[in-house]
Amino acid sequence: MKIAHFADLHFGREDKEALGVAGDLVRELDVNAIVVSGDLTQRGKREEFEAAQEWLSGFRAPILCVPGNHDTPLLNLPARASDAFGRYDRYFGGRAGPLEIDGVSIRGLNTSRGWQTRMNWAEGRVNLEDLDAVIANSDAEGLHMIACHHPFISPAKAGLQTATKRGEEASRRLAASPVQILLTGHVHTPHAELIREGEGGYIAITAGTLSTRLRTQPPAFNILEVRDDILTLNVQTFQDGHFHEGTHGSWDIKTLEPISTPRVVAI
Repeated sequence: MKIAHFADLHFGREDKEALGVAGDLVRELDVNAIVVSGDLTQRGKREEFEAAQEWLSGFRAPILCVPGNHDTPLLNLPARASDAFGRYDRYFGGRAGPLEIDGVSIRGLNTSRGWQTRMNWAEGRVNLEDLDAVIANSDAEGLHMIACHHPFISPAKAGLQTATKRGEEASRRLAASPVQILLTGHVHTPHAELIREGEGGYIAITAGTLSTRLRTQPPAFNILEVRDDILTLNVQTFQDGHFHEGTHGSWDIKTLEPISTPRVVAI
């Protein structure tokens, strides 16, 4: 079972070379599913959504997308306040999931907002009722993943530190649930860590960007492979016109115990 995990494509500021090579590689790997953790566009323009839609239409695998803060109409403040995701839904509402493939369940959660009462409206916000509803559809069997744009807990070594509203409470609820994996983006940095909360836990995985909006890392995306109850994260990093694979960690999905040691964070 192979899953391609993208985030922060930012069509309008996309890295065309990296996107082209990434598309060829994902088709060559014949992945079983594709997850896009938000920010498909740069300014939420129609032509940006159309370009993202065209690129994703080149894959045969089922696709789940969630919106990011850049997928709202950046320059249209009334629309951002009244119908922040109307345009996004017209293009990608049919990609909302869930995906159920070979014992793996992937569900989406919208952590982005068109506006907020705090200064940085781009930061994430978790609706705990929405999270509980997603968790309620995850039983004790199989592998369960949730995809959203914003990390619940900001990755310590990311070039961008983020503060997701209600993120700590969301992290506690996720750790106590049957969900083992949280797939996010936003920080433009590939990262994985096992987050422990009390007796529970989950693996938080972020993807890099395939745009020119780089921070501390080159363009990148993730390939997750599940085999014999072992989850392996391989980060694909773009350098010199090619993607180079590096293993970022392996975990037993039943116990969450690391097979190769990632950074462990206790909240």
